[in-house]
Amino acid sequence: MKQFLKESQIKKYFNFYQKKVLPEVEKLATQKHEGYHGLHTHTDAVVFRAIDYALELGENPMPVIFAAACHDMARTHDFYDEMHGENAVPLAKKVMAKFPGKLTDEEQFSVCYAIENHTLGTQTNDYVSACLWDADRTRLAWERGYHECFFHTPYAKKKASGDPMKYIAWQNEILGRPNENRENVQSPDMQLRQLMEKIKAHKIIN
Repeated sequence: MKQFLKESQIKKYFNFYQKKVLPEVEKLATQKHEGYHGLHTHTDAVVFRAIDYALELGENPMPVIFAAACHDMARTHDFYDEMHGENAVPLAKKVMAKFPGKLTDEEQFSVCYAIENHTLGTQTNDYVSACLWDADRTRLAWERGYHECFFHTPYAKKKASGDPMKYIAWQNEILGRPNENRENVQSPDMQLRQLMEKIKAHKIIN
């Protein structure tokens, strides 16, 4: 029953993001809609995980939704860019201004802090930052290997060190989506399998 209630809450909050917040982000974001850091691929997945992580902490997911939705708004490419968090803050403020009464002044400050600093890999006691940073770094852990020092909450640590395909399948089940890897997560096993397929194909061709 507890799990069913949590899944219902995740779906409710994600629907709010998708129907209300996302359209406002789309108007201002410089990031691509698709691709590795795409708004409809990576950001969608980060929002879902951030909601999940916030609920697991027993915290209000609303400021986490805005932080996750806006964290990559100022991206213009997929390469390392330490300034894209800071550059996204003015855009995030414009998005939050479209939702008067949804966030307190303190929550808005937490959203801006989380966005500005999400590239730095530091530790935090603020749950908004913790949920955004953990949700954003989960894919990196799935792809490049899990390192506990980059994560804040026990639940996020469990998911980041676990099976990405199992989590993605659960996410898609809740959202009623086809069971596809929209964020294009490439775990080490998947990367090795693809490499072996390329080598095999190369040998056949040559």
